[in-house]
Amino acid sequence: MVTLCLAAPLLFFYRKRWSLIVLQVLAYCAAGTWIAVAIQLVQTRQQLGQPWTIAAIILGSVALFTLLDGLLLNSRAIRERYPD
Repeated sequence: MVTLCLAAPLLFFYRKRWSLIVLQVLAYCAAGTWIAVAIQLVQTRQQLGQPWTIAAIILGSVALFTLLDGLLLNSRAIRERYPD
């Protein structure tokens, strides 16, 4: 997983449409992972009786930012730079 995370940004140098699609899928998977981690962390903190709202806000913001990154990779300006 670490190798995949470190190698993924290198796909930006490969100017093909499929590399852009792979980056989008990775961003959406990362957002899903952040959401799953947030849910698990909130449940654990609730069971322990600890405050959980700040953790949920932070991880929710990170997931939203990552999802936005995936959506921005589908913008017209980016698609013009990555031909079919």
